[in-house]
Amino acid sequence: MKNKKLLVLINELKKDKEKIKKYIEYHDNPFPEIVNDLEKKPIGRMRIYHNQSKLVMLLEVEKDFDLSNGIHIDPIKGKVEEWQNIMGELFEELKSGQPRSWELAEKIFDTKNYY
Repeated sequence: MKNKKLLVLINELKKDKEKIKKYIEYHDNPFPEIVNDLEKKPIGRMRIYHNQSKLVMLLEVEKDFDLSNGIHIDPIKGKVEEWQNIMGELFEELKSGQPRSWELAEKIFDTKNYY
């Protein structure tokens, strides 16, 4: 991973077993357009883990990848826009009523610094 970096993002689903199940089912069989879009961005590798309603996303990207540009090709349209709308309905809502978005987690410890 010399020319790559690992980004860790967090989010939270609505605390509803059916919505959590739906989120997992969508990721068991994602729209092909989503995978193609991520590949074109390029996202080297994406992994999503969950524990109850909490989500953790690991992104392996090139060192010069700028997350502020998003993880999808702009402009977002078609199936990618449809996917984002569906996922937004499953994410926990902020006080404003808007769905939560993925937030970058800050690394605070790495054993590489010690051995």
